[in-house]
Amino acid sequence: GCRLEYLPPYSPDLNPIEQAFSIIKAHLRHQGLGFYHSKSSYFELYQACEIVTP
Repeated sequence: GCRLEYLPPYSPDLNPIEQAFSIIKAHLRHQGLGFYHSKSSYFELYQACEIVTP
C-alpha cells in the first residue's frame, strides 16, 4: 500500500514564509540597515519579526 503524491512546483508566491521574509526584509531596508551592524541589527530584526502576524 503505497500511494504516490505529486507536489506542485515550488512557488515563492504560495509559500507563507517567503511572504514573511519579504515583509521583514522590506522593514530592514526601510530602516537603512544591513546585517553588518551588530546590536542595532538584532533589535531591528526583532522589531521586523514583530510586524509579521501569523
